[in-house]
Amino acid sequence: MPNYKEIARLKAAGQSNRAIADFLGLSRNTVNAAVARIEDSGLRFEDLQILTDAQINEVFPPTSGRKVEGEYYMPDFEQLKKELAKPGVTLQLLWEEYSDRCRLSGLKPYQLTQFKKHFNDHLKKTGFKDIIQHKAGEQIEVDWAGVRPYWQDPDSGEKVYGWLFAAVLPFSGLGFAYVTPDMKMPSWIQCHIKMYEFFGGATTILTPDNLKTGITKHTRDELVINSTYQDMAEYYGTVVVPARVRTPRDKNQVENLVYQFEKDVIGRLRNCQFFSIDEYNDQLLLEVERFNNKPYQKKEGTRRSVFNEVEKATLRPLPVRRYEMATYRTAIVQSNSHVAYQKNYYSVPYQYLGKEVTLKITSHHLTILYNKNVLSEHELLWNKIGAYSTIPTDMPPHSNAYGEWNSTRYLNWAKNKGPNVYEVIYRIFASSNVEQQHYRTVHSILKLASAYSDQRLEEACRVALKQMNSPRYKDIKHILETGEDLCQHQESAPGKYTRGGDYFGL
Repeated sequence: MPNYKEIARLKAAGQSNRAIADFLGLSRNTVNAAVARIEDSGLRFEDLQILTDAQINEVFPPTSGRKVEGEYYMPDFEQLKKELAKPGVTLQLLWEEYSDRCRLSGLKPYQLTQFKKHFNDHLKKTGFKDIIQHKAGEQIEVDWAGVRPYWQDPDSGEKVYGWLFAAVLPFSGLGFAYVTPDMKMPSWIQCHIKMYEFFGGATTILTPDNLKTGITKHTRDELVINSTYQDMAEYYGTVVVPARVRTPRDKNQVENLVYQFEKDVIGRLRNCQFFSIDEYNDQLLLEVERFNNKPYQKKEGTRRSVFNEVEKATLRPLPVRRYEMATYRTAIVQSNSHVAYQKNYYSVPYQYLGKEVTLKITSHHLTILYNKNVLSEHELLWNKIGAYSTIPTDMPPHSNAYGEWNSTRYLNWAKNKGPNVYEVIYRIFASSNVEQQHYRTVHSILKLASAYSDQRLEEACRVALKQMNSPRYKDIKHILETGEDLCQHQESAPGKYTRGGDYFGL
């Protein structure tokens, strides 16, 4: 039984049935039948991702397929070979055009299966077999090389070994290489960012090996991609389709490139002296460019010329801002429509009060997601404690309809504690236009009465107002902890707050 989930995932990413068959090691008839069954079921390709294996077996019970064969007039494969190298041209299209010409001329055409077999045989003989396997701008293959580049530590003179990352565009053969100090996730992601910028675009498919840095699990029935790697791929609009386990031909282009890099690039640098990884990478880039401009051995042109003339225009444009590696956290949306991260607060649309959301944190930004949908984005608040980043539209109307607490209720609570408590809370709310930012602060101040009594909180607020214009929680708590409120005279200094007892009806 075919892997309907994986077929649906690739179809949702815009892959053709033929490409899916090649990636999953299935016959094209099997993929065609699976896609047809999915479409006939009325389900969207995205819907299959949330179904269990048992549910999929119910919707798509096992069935059998059948093979189709055919024969006759031999086409001009040399001319068709030139057409196939053009972007957007497939064997299916060439066969349909060939069949139409045969019917108009009264000739019998080969059926698709035999047409492809004869075409493939022709390509093998003429040395252009790669044309039938790869389309321009469709795929990038990536891998780590076995050879260890090295440079010298400028202080100790000892050799420092790094790791060589290699990438190739299979259609043109254009290669890229970059050296990192290790094979950890930050280095892995940095290599891909550098790679995309070197190529000047992204492809539809990204094919790594099954290393743990990028692929968590890969069996015939299940594929689990590392969340950071998946996030990077989605950012560049590409789909991660790792090479099948123990199937070297799935990444034969990059393995061949690694071999050529080792003897034609790294070998040339063996007698050069470098004192940093940056120096090594600067010279490596020059050698890679020289390699890309070497003429093909069995056909005209170079990797660079084919890329510039054909493949470059087929790549997906890069985002305006380069990808930033992210870490993830979960948080609960508080009653003030904010989530906390490193003692600062970031607003979330009020409709998500009490929900658990995901925080995506990069070096400069914090993005809040719910079920992978972006709710809000903020710049990170650095070198601050207790600061708020608030988007006004995230805040609810001033009504109890969207939460248990609002400024009116807090002020009524404060009024019951005393005029000085009221004045402190009033000034806090008056300090900004977004009242939700202050819910935690005023709530914490009013709760001090539970630990010290209403009378001491009232006196502490009187002392605080005498000392400063806008007291905060830490100021009032310090007065209570040190007993400063007990040492002060009970009568209030005139003019230190604007609303007297008569105003509150006390």
